Amino acid sequence: MGSVKPRPYRLQQRQAGVDETRSRIVAAARAVLGGSDSFSIEAVAREAHVARLTVYDRFGTREALLEAVFDVLAESGGLIRLPEAFTQDDPIAGLEQFIAIFCGFYSAHRGVLRRLHALEVLGRGVAAETDRNSRRLQGVRVLLGRVASAGDLDLGTDGVVHAVHALTSFAFVDEFTGPGRDPASVAPQIVGLVMAVAHLDS
Repeated sequence: MGSVKPRPYRLQQRQAGVDETRSRIVAAARAVLGGSDSFSIEAVAREAHVARLTVYDRFGTREALLEAVFDVLAESGGLIRLPEAFTQDDPIAGLEQFIAIFCGFYSAHRGVLRRLHALEVLGRGVAAETDRNSRRLQGVRVLLGRVASAGDLDLGTDGVVHAVHALTSFAFVDEFTGPGRDPASVAPQIVGLVMAVAHLDS
């Protein structure tokens, strides 16, 4: 007699349980990053009320867990709207929207992003963070290239591109905003700085 195959609904229930546990662990990791505890798998497991091995089973490495947290932050913080900036008819308007989207993202998750940035500085962050910064740099290059093609900018060297990349980084925006303001509220000022660096009229 052949083996009995699991019923489809049982497989679905099991998968739902896996997904729910994974989501709970990501939420716990986000809570730990936003709290006062040092970030560790042990702290995340305690917050999620699961065994430490369960965290490793779902994510494999600490870096993969941090990357999953960043993906959730990116979606909820509006980075999924970035393609809109590249389809604007007016390239300068696209650049302004790009800056506004990033400032809004920094505003939505400022506390957690500070911890992630600190981990990166200490060399304990997300390995893919370098890739994300590279993608933002590439986005800046594409948008400024569109502006240049419209005849409003002579890029010359990559100096302007790297300056704008620095001005749109979390580290700069967070420092520029200061404790009494919201990063989203300073987007127009960041735009002004970018326009000045690129010698553009806002």
